[in-house]
Amino acid sequence: MELNKKAINPPTIKFGQAALSQIKLILENDFTLTNQYFRVQITGKECDGFTYSTGFTTIHDDDLTVLVEDVKVIIDPFSAYYLKNTKIDYIQDFANEEEGFVVINHDQEDFTGKFWREAPEKIPPLIDDKNSP
Repeated sequence: MELNKKAINPPTIKFGQAALSQIKLILENDFTLTNQYFRVQITGKECDGFTYSTGFTTIHDDDLTVLVEDVKVIIDPFSAYYLKNTKIDYIQDFANEEEGFVVINHDQEDFTGKFWREAPEKIPPLIDDKNSP
């Protein structure tokens, strides 16, 4: 089955100032990222919720686009459905050897275990193959 992209609204993702500054800095200083945009995506599912990834890629045909200040953020429809209450920040803590983008999904607790069995309304809208042309 395929996701019904038309039924999924682009999420309002909040960005910390450190994250926005870092994205802009990277895009301004890395010529290899010409025509690439910041992507946020769900890359897996574990018992305690989703796992996330960020990076710079090109836009795919089914991507949703969110403009945050002057930064274009791209999200695939599946991730967009579950990232409605999310904040992206950037941590730079050299003392603890931690640096990078952090995805904070404030709804993470809603997506633990096999949540879709108990709450089918949390399944993204699908295209009904029977009614498709």
